[in-house]
Parts: sequence; structure tokens; C-alpha cells
Amino acid sequence: MMKRSSPVGMANPSATVTSAGGLKFVATTNLGNAIFFEPSPVLGGSGKTPNPMEYYIAAIGGCADIKTKIDLTARGTAPESLEVHVECTRSETLPEILKTIHVTFTLKGNLDNATVEAVIRDVMTLHCPVAVMAAASAKVTWEHRILAP
Repeated sequence: MMKRSSPVGMANPSATVTSAGGLKFVATTNLGNAIFFEPSPVLGGSGKTPNPMEYYIAAIGGCADIKTKIDLTARGTAPESLEVHVECTRSETLPEILKTIHVTFTLKGNLDNATVEAVIRDVMTLHCPVAVMAAASAKVTWEHRILAP
């Protein structure tokens, strides 16, 4: 069993959601961060603030990006740049959950393909809890591209 590596305050995260007026809401995390959101425009939101699904998709990409950069850097092979793009399809019936999630990693630098492939595989199946949770309900796939410096 691998040892937990959660940052301080995130071993057992929590959040409290309150109304910020109308259909706007704010979640306050146990670390004191405020996250504003509203429903999608189809449900009455303005479209100016992310909705919960947008945050979820962004969290998949953000977690994968952060963990990939940390893990590659720990192996002494930090990319010059790293971009993660997440594309999803949703079920057409309620509850309209994500059916597929495809993550594309675009890295730039003098990087060893085998190392990058191994790190991304570990990130997507073990080190990024958001991606691992997503894979419990959707088919998650990924690919990577390495661009020359």
C-alpha cells in the first residue's frame, strides 16, 4: 500500500456552500479558499461564472497537470511547458454524467518519451485522485505529445 501524500489540510477536505444571491453560490473550503459558481445558462446562470461541471472537468486537467509536472521534475526532467486539454462526452439522459473523458498532454522540452509515458500513466491511474475518481464512472483515456524545444 502506498503512503498517503496529501498536503496539509487536504487529507480529509471539506467545503461549505452558501448562496451569494440569486443563482450564484460560493463554496468555502476547509483551507479558506472561496470558489464561486452558478448553474449553466440553460438552467438560468449568466455564463460568466463556471458551473460545477466546468469545475469538475477543469479539476481533472488541473490535477493531472500539477501531478505530471511535479513527478517529472522529481525525476530530473522538468518540461519547459506543459498543457493539459480535457474533452468529455456526456450521457444524453439524466443524470447526464460524463461517459468519456480524453486527456491530451502537450509537453515541450528535451524529454524521454518512455519516462513521460510512465509518469502520465501513474498520474492518471494512481497519483491524481480526481482522474482516478472520474475513471470510476467514465471511460478515461489519455495521450501525450512532446514538442521539441
